[in-house]
Amino acid sequence: MDHSKSVAGAAAALACVFAVSSAIASEPDAQVRTEDIIFQDLNLTTTAGIDALYKRIHSAALRVCAVSEQAELGAASASSDCTKKAEMRAIEKLNLPALTALAANR
Repeated sequence: MDHSKSVAGAAAALACVFAVSSAIASEPDAQVRTEDIIFQDLNLTTTAGIDALYKRIHSAALRVCAVSEQAELGAASASSDCTKKAEMRAIEKLNLPALTALAANR
């Protein structure tokens, strides 16, 4: 069996239930927010597929770490840190070398 296809298949199966999660530490009673990232439609053996997956992870991280417009300045910094950490956790959990390499170069 082609190794790249089996890795992509396993990752796609995992991704159906994969969630990016994070919380902003400065938020009282911070709840962990999650968002499912579906990517079984992507071909993870191609650069375009990996790029599309990275964009989905980044977008989900931005959404789960978003702060309200009324938040104080410190919360915006915490949101940025939250986004980076959420992306890192998602990428580490998926353990796809091409995705890790792409994220390292961004």
